[in-house]
Amino acid sequence: MKTKIVIFAILTLSILLSFCFAASADSEAFIPSGELITDRGAFLSDSTEAELSDALRDASAACGADIRVYIYSGWEYYDWGNYIEESEDRFDSLVLLVIQYDVDYNFYYYLDTYGDAQYDITDKEVDRILDNSDVYNNIKSGDLKAGIIAYAELAATAVSGELRPNIAKVLTVSFIIAAIVATAVSLWIYFAYKKKLHSESYPLEKYASLDLRVERDSFITKFVTRVRIRTSDGGGGRSGGRSGGGGSRRGGR
Repeated sequence: MKTKIVIFAILTLSILLSFCFAASADSEAFIPSGELITDRGAFLSDSTEAELSDALRDASAACGADIRVYIYSGWEYYDWGNYIEESEDRFDSLVLLVIQYDVDYNFYYYLDTYGDAQYDITDKEVDRILDNSDVYNNIKSGDLKAGIIAYAELAATAVSGELRPNIAKVLTVSFIIAAIVATAVSLWIYFAYKKKLHSESYPLEKYASLDLRVERDSFITKFVTRVRIRTSDGGGGRSGGRSGGGGSRRGGR
């Protein structure tokens, strides 16, 4: 009898422990409402996390979309779909920066969009965010604070449709290309004129001449080519509007 009681107690304790571990895992995966930055890898201090939350909140208010950040350590795949499942919030427009500290001890980051942000941010704007030196250099070097602040500002600008190329960088590159082309053309002209002009090897005009006495134009024939251009009465075109609230991973570095 005592043996049965011991076995029953062990089984009951095992079941309770299993429920405790499951609850602990669920609480770790849960993202409470209003949490703008989720740090699963414990890379940020409490003060830094609070400062970044303020920056993300200001960026979200400026553009009308939810600008969020998720940080974790490991090799598992994580994207906007996982975030929406774990978050208590519901999103109409989400811009999510996922930062992963992989098993090779390097930081990687990805930009995901969901809802209206999927259409508000173009692919070119995505590249401008990901390749921005303040985002790339800081995150890759481990300065997550500076990289996230830069990301928040750029994401808000992109949602508003005002993220333009770096004018100074474009002008510098254009000037360098123009200088190279101008230099190449100038050198070609210089060497072309520097060549000595040689006289004719045979004095043709001295020993031969042409006296044209008769001039006549003769019409031979003509060719007419006809091409049939097909037209459509359907008047098809692009259909406007947005459909659905889907999301996607837009790129990573």
